[in-house]
Amino acid sequence: MTQATPKDAPTVLLVDDEVALADSLALWLERQYNVRVAYSGREALQAFDGDVDVVFLDRNLPGLSGESVLNELHRQAESDAFAVIMLSAMPDSELSDLPADDTLTKPVTKTQLFDAVARFVGNTPEATVD
Repeated sequence: MTQATPKDAPTVLLVDDEVALADSLALWLERQYNVRVAYSGREALQAFDGDVDVVFLDRNLPGLSGESVLNELHRQAESDAFAVIMLSAMPDSELSDLPADDTLTKPVTKTQLFDAVARFVGNTPEATVD
């Protein structure tokens, strides 16, 4: 039986064109957070609003790139009360020029995912979830 996510839980937006990866990350996170998933840059911009606390954003999206989405999120945001964590197969040093709050290198572990969210929303990482 799946436990319902509390309504006041932080909201996470996952953006990745790799559907299986995005859906897997969402399954992990939805046990503790409200999760939205977007499979393209345009979907990400539609799914983003003031309720989003953390965005996991793939850098290499087809069409509208992750970098373009990142810049547009910051332009559209009413405040900077959200964090953006870039997901990339490249080393962190390749992403240092982007205005992101953090980066994770794929493949991402469950612990890395929860630790990253916890750094920005203040929740205790869910290290015991299988």
